[in-house]
Amino acid sequence: MVDNGSIPLELLDPGNSDPGHWARFQARVMALAGPELARRRATRPLTVGEVLASWWRLLVPASVVAAAAMASLLMPAETTPGAGIAIEEALVAGVDDEPLPAVLVADQVDEVAFLVAIEGGG
Repeated sequence: MVDNGSIPLELLDPGNSDPGHWARFQARVMALAGPELARRRATRPLTVGEVLASWWRLLVPASVVAAAAMASLLMPAETTPGAGIAIEEALVAGVDDEPLPAVLVADQVDEVAFLVAIEGGG
């Protein structure tokens, strides 16, 4: 064995000097756990719904926290009212003519003016 500063861990292994140690250990553990394993086999199997219902106390609060965290990440850092552009402003941006609602402000709509405005005439 080369001495490179490592500690030999073989001395900590109880099966190092006794070759049958681990087989006896497993037999002893299985003998002690036998009644509990038999009891668990005898109980009826849980359904998926029962397993999910048993998890609800952990899953519901965790999902609320995760949703709140994602919402805080998706929200813009600074929100000032009126800082955005309205849809109406976006639709008429760069348009030189008057927008269509300017034609429709009168109490009685002039059909000729309406059709001219739609067709793009002046």
